[in-house]
Amino acid sequence: MIQLSRGLSVVLLSTALCAAPAFAARPSDAQIDRLMQSMNYERMKGEMLKQMRESAEMMAEAEAGDRLDDKQREALQRSLARQMNVVEQMLDWKAVAPIYRKVYGETFDAAEVQAIIDFYGSPAGRSIMEKMPQAMGRTMQEMQPLMKGMFERMQRELRDEVRDIVDGDDKTAPAPYAPPAPPSPPQPATGG
Repeated sequence: MIQLSRGLSVVLLSTALCAAPAFAARPSDAQIDRLMQSMNYERMKGEMLKQMRESAEMMAEAEAGDRLDDKQREALQRSLARQMNVVEQMLDWKAVAPIYRKVYGETFDAAEVQAIIDFYGSPAGRSIMEKMPQAMGRTMQEMQPLMKGMFERMQRELRDEVRDIVDGDDKTAPAPYAPPAPPSPPQPATGG
């Protein structure tokens, strides 16, 4: 009986160990760098900068209206160009690589990163990557009226609520919004 019990224990332990999930390997920094190359990070960055530049120009033009003469417009363009240069430097691969390596390394395992690299290396993957900036740009264009209406409504409602609070008409004004406190870092386990 003891022999049978030991044998059964060994079989159960072996089965449990085999069934235990294998720990997935973390992707290497070089693998994440290859992933960003396959996703054409530099092109994505260029498209993002272009969209940001266009949005900033539209906002500046809307704010200034017809009040600027040619010299002031040139000064505004130089100011926007300086700001965009700062953004471009911030998005330089050397500056953002540690962030991508951390986030992608904590989110995906090595096999998943390799699968993404393989996909973007395929004809279908390359085609999707070529079309993605266009799809994102068109999506943003299509959403602008929706977003504009939403922001206008929020601005109106906020203006009315502030007026009511200041005038004392709203006795049950909600407390001002406070962002949630950041989670405290995990405390090391203490032996005891």
